[in-house]
Amino acid sequence: MSIAVCSSGPDRRVPETFGVPGWLLPALASAILVLGCANKGDLKQAEAHYKLGYSFLIDQQVQPAFVEFQKAVEKNPGDRDTHYALAHVYFLQQNFSEAERELKRVLKIDDRDAKAWNYLGMVYDAQGRTDLALQQFDHALSLPQYATPEFAHYNKGRVYLKKGLTDDALQAFVLAVRINPKQPYALAAYEAGKLYLDRGAVKEAIEVLRLAAQQVPNAPEAHLYLAKAYARGGMNKDARESYQKVIELAPDSRWAEEARTQMAQPKR
Repeated sequence: MSIAVCSSGPDRRVPETFGVPGWLLPALASAILVLGCANKGDLKQAEAHYKLGYSFLIDQQVQPAFVEFQKAVEKNPGDRDTHYALAHVYFLQQNFSEAERELKRVLKIDDRDAKAWNYLGMVYDAQGRTDLALQQFDHALSLPQYATPEFAHYNKGRVYLKKGLTDDALQAFVLAVRINPKQPYALAAYEAGKLYLDRGAVKEAIEVLRLAAQQVPNAPEAHLYLAKAYARGGMNKDARESYQKVIELAPDSRWAEEARTQMAQPKR
């Protein structure tokens, strides 16, 4: 069910998020959401506040962004994207109850909004309500218009890991990689690689960890696990190069300490 409110045009929201929280959209008692439509002057002012808030958010100025989004929603309370932006700010502030409230408003405006369902799952996850989180991710994935399902698959994998369901986690991460190997930060590839390595599936681990290291070349942990996979596969020269990369990227880190330890081990 979708409820008609003042349209703001194409999706102009903050980039979709992955990684930590969630909740549920309760059954609607009414098919009508009274948000009110803004006049042209208010719409113009709302858009200006929204764009300014977005620019603040890109510059990691969360509080000024929050103020501008509040002003935008006062001028146009029926704008989906502004409610989504407010949910994002509340989430960054770890104010999960308010993030939930804003996401529910988004879903009352459009209950087919897969991004909002995915974010709802993240909020539940952040609260430790993992079963509810999985329900939200599954709902997002059930919507055929979801353009970026790799986010929900990755988030499902994280939750499965928390629950100790490594088979389900690996399946979710692999699905995310297959859908979009160049997903942000290649996190699914990294997590899948670690799980493959734990299972002794060295060839598969090397394949996905190479991808992770290529997509995020400045991430020492990705290179560390790739080095471990190379070493397990008897590819000692490649392993040494990857260990050296870890030390080069973060010489004083625990990853570099482990790399040095591994490099000092006699080769089999």
